[in-house]
Amino acid sequence: MTRTIVQLTSNNNLEFFFRQTPQGDGVWEDTQFNLVNGRYHADWLIAYDEPNKICETDLPKARRILFRTEPKSIKYYSSDFLNQFGAVVSIDENSSFDGQTILSQVALPWMYGLDFERPEEAYTWDALAADKAIPQKGELSVVCSTKNMNVNQSRRLRFLTMLKEALGDRMTMYGRGFRPIADKREAIDGYRYHLVLENNLLADGWTEKLADPILGGVFPISAGSPNLGDYFNPEGFASIDITKPRQAVAQVLDILDRDIAAEAVEVMKENKQRLMQQHNFFSLCSRVIKTIEASQGGRDIQRLESAYSFRPNRMPKWKKLGSVPKPLRPLSRKIYLSLFERQ
Repeated sequence: MTRTIVQLTSNNNLEFFFRQTPQGDGVWEDTQFNLVNGRYHADWLIAYDEPNKICETDLPKARRILFRTEPKSIKYYSSDFLNQFGAVVSIDENSSFDGQTILSQVALPWMYGLDFERPEEAYTWDALAADKAIPQKGELSVVCSTKNMNVNQSRRLRFLTMLKEALGDRMTMYGRGFRPIADKREAIDGYRYHLVLENNLLADGWTEKLADPILGGVFPISAGSPNLGDYFNPEGFASIDITKPRQAVAQVLDILDRDIAAEAVEVMKENKQRLMQQHNFFSLCSRVIKTIEASQGGRDIQRLESAYSFRPNRMPKWKKLGSVPKPLRPLSRKIYLSLFERQ
């Protein structure tokens, strides 16, 4: 069988991504993914967030795909940078991009079972797939940092404060600024429920924050993407709207008191299967490639005569000058929330 060869490149370390393939070797069905940051002869190039600064390719733009891993509210991507790619996978549109935008979750890497200081002990595919029987140590957990870079990060911190006041010891808080952890398993294993607080509320904007409790077999209560039902069976999770914080607090209390997880065991297993087989990074990449190939009519690769080096992603000076000064941003978001989201 002839395999499609994909060059995977990034400005981040992606070596731990490969545990999301059954043999840990980057093979997904008929596609071989190789993490190569230099020059490499492949059928497709996929850049995750940004290509590595030493990355070169002989592939035409039509064979280059960018996973834009952050929404526009978190990270700026210049048109000069984006238009080096034929397709962009992202959760929101960018009007300055003239290629094909594929709106989708962007398959951020799973953190469950991964300690960066002891990568040799990371959970492999089989360990991630296995059912877990872990003694209960708490009712509800949450992992959240004190980052305050956009409106929803301010919103979720406000909600977390309100929920902690209502729940007290029924909720355990983890993350930078609360209780640091090396492996997300510490904050998931042994809990009945896990609160998922995403950075944004956009459609398709779910991340590893949702994937990790699904892998751990813990019932997720999600404040984030409104269309999770497009990806998972809705009986295996609960959604809350933290733009209405008082109502969301009441909803969490009701979920815990009724213990809806008790009736969702089999559906949660189904959602875990969907996550690992359909919404895995490698599965998503394979589908994106097949979609683009079908639209191109299976044309042969017209390789470049000389290697192409990528231009970096830079924010123009005029945009920096026109933005709200950093020290004032948290205050402006706090005022907005207090005026418009008080329910």
